[in-house]
Amino acid sequence: MKLKYFSILFITAFILGSCAKHKPCSNSIASSDSTFKGQKISMAEFLYRTGDIIDTKQCPFIVHAQDILYDKQDFLLIDIRDSAEYVKGHIDGAYNVQRQNLLTFLNDSVNPAAYKKIAIIDDNGPLSEYIATLLRFDGYNNVYALKFGIATWNSKFVGNINKYLSNKYGNKLDNTPVEKPQHGQIPDISSDNILQLLDSRVAELIAEPIENIFVSPDEVFANPDKYFTLAYWSEEKYSHAHIPGSVRYQTRYDLRYDRDLNTLPTDKKIVVYCNTGHHAIALVAYLRLLGYDASSFMYGANSFMNGKLREFAPGAAILDGKVLCQNYPLLTGTERTSKKTASTTATANTPPPTPVVVPQKHTEGSVGGCE
Repeated sequence: MKLKYFSILFITAFILGSCAKHKPCSNSIASSDSTFKGQKISMAEFLYRTGDIIDTKQCPFIVHAQDILYDKQDFLLIDIRDSAEYVKGHIDGAYNVQRQNLLTFLNDSVNPAAYKKIAIIDDNGPLSEYIATLLRFDGYNNVYALKFGIATWNSKFVGNINKYLSNKYGNKLDNTPVEKPQHGQIPDISSDNILQLLDSRVAELIAEPIENIFVSPDEVFANPDKYFTLAYWSEEKYSHAHIPGSVRYQTRYDLRYDRDLNTLPTDKKIVVYCNTGHHAIALVAYLRLLGYDASSFMYGANSFMNGKLREFAPGAAILDGKVLCQNYPLLTGTERTSKKTASTTATANTPPPTPVVVPQKHTEGSVGGCE
């Protein structure tokens, strides 16, 4: 089994290990598998004590199309879309890897540590963020999701975004605050070989059916009693409008292991929403890893109240996916790259193709912020 790495200083009771071949460990402290063997520990406590990455300011772990275009030589590009979609157009150099094969690919086919960054590319963005977060917990500290998916690279795929944008329930919202439940129990996911358990759970969750990860607004609004809705939002947004009955948890704070994590129900499906779905789905990955039955909406609040968002949080609203899209070059067909000499063991030293368009610089705080 490979060693695991976490981007924090372990508490002194833990033993310092060394970096293995494949897992990036820049600016991190490593722990060998033997460090935790024989010590029964819950998944929740383990993840808290080894970095608590879900509460760091870097979460959600995203890159933008412009980032890849400018610094393509730094990236290992992994396109997890269906092969039929990959053939329609993909980024030159991107490997097409199905989710169930992703860990095998990273372990056996490439050397992830040879790249500064790994970018997961999907149709929409949130699914890639879900996977990137799980891989982060599994020790791949340089994994990111392409925000809003392949459409942000080329507007040919803008329909992937627009089909999820809706204000259907913009007039069925509430502004009445709901108190957090009483403190209770966290799911009992524990082991005396926690790293082995982490490996197996990450593999299982990456490959699980999409319907376990995402739920439709129609389903939640039609059956509100079936769900515990969690607004992963600021107080300001929550006070303006939220799904009736939803409970607000402050991002990067309230759901810490040592705070209010154990106020979440273990007997009901949890639905998390934020602005665009990227931050919420990172939390979903974490909660599912801990044993909660959690899911999210594709594109968050923009999937049911994007018109309403324009009224009180215009920077969070996406009324047309076109504003997010570029027209960077696509490679069609089954070939991974246009380079005749490209190797499956390509490293970060491979030069990028010459851009054929003048890119627009990404600016933070633009349309569609995560929180």
